[in-house]
Amino acid sequence: MSLDQQPKESKRNDLQTKTSNSVSIIEEAVTRYGYEGLSLSYNGGKDCLTILDLLHSIATGKIPTKLPDKEKLQEIFVFYLHNEDDFEEMEQFVETSLNRYGFFNYKKVTTNSLKRGFVQILKNNPSRKAILLGTRVADLKGRKQAIFAPTDGDWPEAIRISPIMQWHYSNVWEYIRKNQVKYCVLYDKGYTSLGLKSQTKPNPLLKKKNNGGFLPAWKLSEKSFEREGRYVSNSNKHNVENN
Repeated sequence: MSLDQQPKESKRNDLQTKTSNSVSIIEEAVTRYGYEGLSLSYNGGKDCLTILDLLHSIATGKIPTKLPDKEKLQEIFVFYLHNEDDFEEMEQFVETSLNRYGFFNYKKVTTNSLKRGFVQILKNNPSRKAILLGTRVADLKGRKQAIFAPTDGDWPEAIRISPIMQWHYSNVWEYIRKNQVKYCVLYDKGYTSLGLKSQTKPNPLLKKKNNGGFLPAWKLSEKSFEREGRYVSNSNKHNVENN
């Protein structure tokens, strides 16, 4: 039985467990690196949006925590590595969502290279070595990566933290819809995974049969086909992923 076929009670318990685990990871991140050592890589996608909502929920007391000074979670550094080929809707959503949640310690860097963008961010913010990312197991394509993982290769030295690593596609959308989280309008137009505009199309599995158009992203029942509609060239592959 697939996750999407599980009874509602089982799915709800699964989401509760995953949410609790993610909160524990965020608490551990604060314990290890302090509020001043954390940052969030945020591009408005569904996965990092889920983390943003979790941070806000902890900071405002919606989700209980033992963290002292929990309000400081809203003061962590948020950065957006903007590519000129990003969707205009995504760029607009980044700013409106951060303002809505009250995350004002925010930096936008326009770059066509994620690596150079990270170099610039870390050079200008040397204390922010621990980066919260929306990476999930589905993004790793068979690679193994710990929830707390140092960057590798010739990437700038930092710690990647993936609070929703063990979440499935369906978990993300269940969380978003259950908590009435506002999301980018592109997801209502059939996009299930957002990359560069020139390399991303609506998921063909969501195309309506009769009257044209596409179903919303949360209607996708086969989570393994989340990235249908995405094309990523070899030159754009990188070791810090964020949907």
